[in-house]
Amino acid sequence: MTVTNESKVFYQTNELAQRMQVEQEEIDKLIIEKNLAQHDINGVSCIKQDDLEGLIQELLLSLDIPYKYYEIPEYLKNCTSAWAQTLVQMYENKITYPASISPNQGSFLRSLVSNFAPKNIVEIGCFTGVSTIWLASALEELGEPATVHSVDLFVDILPVLPHLCGYLTNPFEYAQKSLENAQLSHRVKFYKNNSREIGEKIHEILDEPIDFLFIDGDHTIEGCYNDFVLYYPHVSNGGYIILHDIYPEYCDWEGPRYLIDKFIKKSPHFELLEIKTSPVNYGMAVIRKLGTDKNLELVEKVRKTAIWQQIKHKSIGNFLKNRF
Repeated sequence: MTVTNESKVFYQTNELAQRMQVEQEEIDKLIIEKNLAQHDINGVSCIKQDDLEGLIQELLLSLDIPYKYYEIPEYLKNCTSAWAQTLVQMYENKITYPASISPNQGSFLRSLVSNFAPKNIVEIGCFTGVSTIWLASALEELGEPATVHSVDLFVDILPVLPHLCGYLTNPFEYAQKSLENAQLSHRVKFYKNNSREIGEKIHEILDEPIDFLFIDGDHTIEGCYNDFVLYYPHVSNGGYIILHDIYPEYCDWEGPRYLIDKFIKKSPHFELLEIKTSPVNYGMAVIRKLGTDKNLELVEKVRKTAIWQQIKHKSIGNFLKNRF
C-alpha cells in the first residue's frame, strides 16, 4: 500500500479506498475539495503520508461516522502506577477501539497471569501494545524474572470503516514508546516479524517451554490454526493457551471458533473454559494443555505433504477436512 519516492512515503489512493471500504470516487472527491496534493507515481494516484490524517478525518465527517472509545473504569483512572496511567492514555487514543482488548478483558488477562505465575509469556498479535502492557504489568507485580515475547508484523494501521476509525502509521514505535512510559520495557521483547517465522525458531528464542501463550493475531481459519499448531507443541504440560475473539457472531472472525470446535473440544488433551466478555462479547477461551495431541500432529504432517496440496480443494480434500 505504501510507496517510497525520493525518501518520502506515499499511500496509493485505490488501496486506501479498498482498505477503508469506500468507493474510490469518495477519496478522489475529498482530495480535490480539500486541496490535498495528488501524486502520480508509476501511473498510480497517491497522497503523501503527511496528508493522510486530514483525508481520514474529512472522510469520517463526510460519512458521519463518530469515533468510539472504551469506557475506562475508575480503578484504572485512579491507579497511580505508570502502567495504569499509560493504559488510560492508550484507551483515549482513537486507534484503540475496538481492535485492542477492552479494560475488562485486559484486567481478566492480567489476573490470569497473576494467578498462573508463568515463567514466560508468548503473545501473538501485539497491535499497539495494550494487551502487552496488561500482561507485562502482572509479571512485574509478581517480581520473578519473566518476560513477554510479543510477535507482530507492526504494519501501518488504517481505518476499516465503520468499525475501526483510527489510524497509526508506525505501531512498532508507538508500542515501544508505550512500554517505556509504562516502565515495563525490561519485561518485553518485541519480534517484528510474522508468527510463522518466529514460531519455527521459538526453540532458539526460549530455552524452556512456553507457560502462557496468548493468541490474538491472524483470526482467519488458516491463520489461527497455523499459529496454534506451530506454537502449542512448545507449551508446557499444564501450561495455558488463551484465544481471543472466539464468538464470530460478535467479532466477525471464524478462526478461533473453528479451532475450538474442530480440535480443542474433541481432544482429551485440553481443558477448555469459554469466557463471555464486556462491553462486547468477543469472548476469550482459557485452554489448559494436558498433553500432546498425536492426532493433531498427524493432521499437521499430512497438511505439509505434496499430495495434500494437490487435493485440499477437491471433494476428497473437503471430505478429509470435515472428517479429521
